[in-house]
Amino acid sequence: MDSSSTLIPQPTLLQHSTGSCELLLIRHGRSADVVPGSEEASDPGLHPDGESQVAALADRLRSKPIDAVYASHLKRAVETGTALALPRGLPVEQDPDLQEVLLGDWGQGEFRRRAAVRDPEWLEWSRTRRWDGIPGGEGDDALRRRVVAAIERLTERHRGQTIAVVAHGGVINAYLADVLGLPVSLWLTVENTSITVVRVDEVGHHVVVANDCHHLYDPVLGPPSASAPDTTSVQAAPLPPRPAAGTVPPGTSQ
Repeated sequence: MDSSSTLIPQPTLLQHSTGSCELLLIRHGRSADVVPGSEEASDPGLHPDGESQVAALADRLRSKPIDAVYASHLKRAVETGTALALPRGLPVEQDPDLQEVLLGDWGQGEFRRRAAVRDPEWLEWSRTRRWDGIPGGEGDDALRRRVVAAIERLTERHRGQTIAVVAHGGVINAYLADVLGLPVSLWLTVENTSITVVRVDEVGHHVVVANDCHHLYDPVLGPPSASAPDTTSVQAAPLPPRPAAGTVPPGTSQ
């Protein structure tokens, strides 16, 4: 080939090889409001706003080929996954290892309560951007091991296919943090029903897009009504700088 006269196109990293798995990591729709300590607080379903978000997600992905749908066993994730699985005649295969981080003493809505009132202990914890330090909680390293092992099992099983994995903000953050080698697991804003795409092949992991929520709003322009902070979610801060107390953006709901 005469390199002096042959035009060569720009290479692209978006080539989908036959041996790769296209992984759609999807956060569940907004979960229902809860009374801390109540039975419902341990596993809330979708809020009406969450149902609308899920409908928008399903409409956006209606033409997207998806070979399998997985979800954590928690109601909000199963309900979200069902909207993707039903039109395709697929089951929602539930995997408890995809569930949100286990919060110990801050479970059953206690995490939400502390976030809502800006509890000093919660604020101090939030600055670490890791899941360590919560009494009786799972901890950051254990969360990463659980989540990465579960998702890697699925991507290995579905080489050459596209799968949707409906999980939680903490799960998606932890998986991506491990893939990217980050020391903290609360680093990315993960909106309800947002789509994160990762291609997994023999070379490794290729993050194509993260927190894509254009079916709800353009994340560059921001939500259409952002007048009040979301106090029902733990929040993730961009790196760097370290966030100011109580000002971290939404990441996971509890």
